[in-house]
Amino acid sequence: MKKLTIGLLLPVSTIIPMSRDFEQGLKQAIKDQVDQHDWEIELIPEFIGQGGRSRVEESIDKLFSYYHVDVVTGIVSNMVGMAVAPKFERYKKPFIINNIGEHIPNPELFNPYVFINSTHIWQQIWSLGYWAVKTFGNKGMFVASVYDAGYSFTNMLKLGMEAADKDSAMPFSIAKIMPGAKTADPRTVFEHIEMFKPDFVFSAFCGEEATVFQEAYAGSATRNIPLLALPFLLQDFDAKEHELEIFTALSSTKLISAGEDKDGTALQDQSFYQLGKETGMILAEALKIKGNGHLLDALNQVKVNSSRGILHINAQVPGKENQVYLVKNRHSGNRNNIKREIVSKLETVSIDNKALNDSLQLLSSGWENPYLGI
Repeated sequence: MKKLTIGLLLPVSTIIPMSRDFEQGLKQAIKDQVDQHDWEIELIPEFIGQGGRSRVEESIDKLFSYYHVDVVTGIVSNMVGMAVAPKFERYKKPFIINNIGEHIPNPELFNPYVFINSTHIWQQIWSLGYWAVKTFGNKGMFVASVYDAGYSFTNMLKLGMEAADKDSAMPFSIAKIMPGAKTADPRTVFEHIEMFKPDFVFSAFCGEEATVFQEAYAGSATRNIPLLALPFLLQDFDAKEHELEIFTALSSTKLISAGEDKDGTALQDQSFYQLGKETGMILAEALKIKGNGHLLDALNQVKVNSSRGILHINAQVPGKENQVYLVKNRHSGNRNNIKREIVSKLETVSIDNKALNDSLQLLSSGWENPYLGI
């Protein structure tokens, strides 16, 4: 019997059980798709806290030097993935990064041993910004907590808006953290929304902050301003008899018909389970291709068809062939009863876009940890 040892990098989240969901999805796919008579699969978990670079580097060294794993996967931000990529070239072992795409991946900083499985939210936000300017007007406001603001969300929204209209303006408001509080107070952004009177608002709140923001939005004088968001905004909240209409996006490499209900796959609770399941499918397919060859060569040949369509995991062309679709969510307070509708396919940006590439050359800073791993 042949053996494959997989190292798992698992961050901690105070918002959703991202690592537990990822591991469960991975195990389920391996159980369903790997021939247990041919292969013995061993999983070695390494808990990486909030997923910062130094913690991830220590775990990678331990996985290779002590456990001698054949491949490493898990939830790691693109920022940390780019920083630790040289280790995998040195060890000559593959690394399958999983994340939602909170940072823009720079292909120049990866190497042939690195693969990315992601929902590429950076791409979705660009599409939402482009569509919103074309639809509502060229002044869109970004609101978030200080944590959510430390990712590439503002940059991608700005780039999408400017692609639609070079004279676009993007005022922003970061929620204040009151003395003694553990989270920000999203209600503090509303004075700025009323002051700037934007054509639309993009919200990056999640978890408890998302609930507070939605309740405040539903009861405010600004509730008629179009609201765009990441799907993680869609938490339970007290709607006070006001239904919110929230626009999010969905990525797929397959064509989706307008009007199609994506209620099941759009639930944010499934995001990391799905990433884990897809990684299990990728590894299972690679083992079928591998034979007596190298796992790295097999991974370069994998063509897995998931619920998001064909997965393109080549780190040199992240987001390849993705189509981005506009999703209209009618949210009356219970996220299990959200009415979702695919409205249309949106304009999409590719990783070789000039404005995007120019932005990657600029100095920037931000959180290293994966989004929601805070």
